[in-house]
Amino acid sequence: MALASACGFRYRGVMVPYRKFIGGRQQSHRFADSRQCLADDHDEEDILMGRLDGKVALVTGGGGGLGTAISVLFASEGAKVVVQDLNEAAAAATADQVIANGGEAMSAACDVSDSKAIEAMFADIDDRFGPVTVLVNNAGVDSTPGDGSGEGNTGGDRQIVDMSDDGWQRMLDIHLNGAFYCTRAMLSRVIDTDLKASVVCMSSIAGLAGWGPIHYATAKAGLLGFVRAMARFCAPHGIRANAVCPGVIDTPMVAGVDATMIEGLKMITPAGRIGQPEDIAYAALYLASDESDFVTGETITPNGGLVIG
Repeated sequence: MALASACGFRYRGVMVPYRKFIGGRQQSHRFADSRQCLADDHDEEDILMGRLDGKVALVTGGGGGLGTAISVLFASEGAKVVVQDLNEAAAAATADQVIANGGEAMSAACDVSDSKAIEAMFADIDDRFGPVTVLVNNAGVDSTPGDGSGEGNTGGDRQIVDMSDDGWQRMLDIHLNGAFYCTRAMLSRVIDTDLKASVVCMSSIAGLAGWGPIHYATAKAGLLGFVRAMARFCAPHGIRANAVCPGVIDTPMVAGVDATMIEGLKMITPAGRIGQPEDIAYAALYLASDESDFVTGETITPNGGLVIG
């Protein structure tokens, strides 16, 4: 039997709260209405535990920032989560956080731009959890060695002139090749099955408006084209592809941004603040869940109104 209370309900001896901790912050569960207090005459088997029950989710770049928030939220919604990151310790730390919260997770340390490493990772996931049915292509960087952003770079209209071949290519390798390699590995395992699957690519408002370093904006814009093409190709197979274009989010990637600039961005953002990782995690959750079953080839832009239209 499931026993309901004002703060949560007990399921198989475990109290499931209506308030959750995402990314170290306490957040009200925004979908608590779907898990309203249950009457004592409901069997525990009838309880809808999570919006991602039965799904295996791979989150690339899951070792911090948005990746950690997405991994923790997805696990809290019932997914078995694979946390990928180039940084082995960071990936393991996020996986440990998921497990400490009662979820199921494994970590995988590899370079998303290495296709052989990606295939090996997917083989390990198959053995541990089964085929990936939710893929979040989140791995990314905003600068690369040789991209002209170091000491002596004049910035602005000099960024193309000062950018090396390697600096340009590394950005595309991580964002575009990484998304392609992971998506290809996923599709090869589910496209001829009855499994429904969802691909979520983390782009950026830089990909919409052309802001930021040119190689970063180019790579993020490329992901939007990738998603649209994927959506057309995969729809007949029950596989969806969508993108999220976050605005300015409070993550380690923006930690080094000048405080005055951040305050200026807050002033021109209608919401009056920069985003938090969980703001993006919930957008990804919607696209990963069956609630968005009729949504494919689309772009969600959670940015507090910074980019409207």
